[in-house]
Amino acid sequence: MKALNRVLFIMQKAGGNMLELNKIHHGDCLELMKVVPNKSIDLIVTDPPYLMNYQSNYRKVKYNRIANDKDNKDLIRQSIEEAYRVLKDDSAIYMFCSWHHVDFFKSEFEKHFKLKNIIVWNKNNTSMGDLKGSYAPKHEFVLFGHKGRRLLEGFRHPDVLDAKRTGNNFHPTEKPIELLETFIKTSSKKNDVVLDMFIGSGSTAIAALNTGRFFIGIEKEKEYVDIANERINQSLAVV
Repeated sequence: MKALNRVLFIMQKAGGNMLELNKIHHGDCLELMKVVPNKSIDLIVTDPPYLMNYQSNYRKVKYNRIANDKDNKDLIRQSIEEAYRVLKDDSAIYMFCSWHHVDFFKSEFEKHFKLKNIIVWNKNNTSMGDLKGSYAPKHEFVLFGHKGRRLLEGFRHPDVLDAKRTGNNFHPTEKPIELLETFIKTSSKKNDVVLDMFIGSGSTAIAALNTGRFFIGIEKEKEYVDIANERINQSLAVV
């Protein structure tokens, strides 16, 4: 409780208004991030739209296409700018992306952050894609960077990390909680605040809670806000 009160006090002092901790906030991330004070966030772990207009064609029940996932480069540019503003000095950011537009993501990322690695997430099984015309995709990228310089916690991981795909039971691009926990434990301390402005079905929130951190989540789609809150409630009930 002392740690929570300390964080709340710092955020209130910095900006007056703030987003509530340990809550999924429904709305546009660019609008809601304006409420987050400058230099108030300890770590960002986020999975923005890949700009692919993605929709899996191999599910019996298809998800809708992801909001803002088609040629919305301004969203990526502005969210990276806001990420830099709200992060504390000497902090870190992890941003998922795909090989399809990694050049664009990397270019925008490096306008603000020092890129330390492009981490490869090995999904340990293959996606579909063009079954007869391309190699079977088995990985995604994660841009890892610093605002200033943030030393690693614990031991040094390789830049290729294995984590099984989730099966996308809650979201069409759901990420493994174990992978998110690795990022959080490596680049933050207990009672730190982790922001995910594209939090989807809440996996980053659960990873933050599992590792003793606070989170702020933002999600545009009400359907996934509801799913995320249900998952978080179930996770808390187990603790």
